[in-house]
Amino acid sequence: MTQNEIILFVSGLLIGAQIMAVIVMVLDLREARRDLALAEKYRRRAAADRFLDSFRRYQLENRPPLLRPYPPAEVEAVARDLELSLYDAVDRIEGAARKDGLL
Repeated sequence: MTQNEIILFVSGLLIGAQIMAVIVMVLDLREARRDLALAEKYRRRAAADRFLDSFRRYQLENRPPLLRPYPPAEVEAVARDLELSLYDAVDRIEGAARKDGLL
């Protein structure tokens, strides 16, 4: 090989090495950007999960008190009042029907 060929060969190797370094650098930058976007996505998702968890805990801690059931005696009194009201309504309807001659 002549001296010119050797110089061209070495310069080709050096230029090729530089081009490969630039290509690898660009690919690493792309991958770093993707990783950063993915990390941001997971960070936001974790923040949302943490917020929803704390909101659910807040709802459980601050729920309104449960209504107490009526005492049995009060339920019986309400049922008896309803029964008497129904009997009164039936008596009035029957009286109106007798008055009009329907019965």
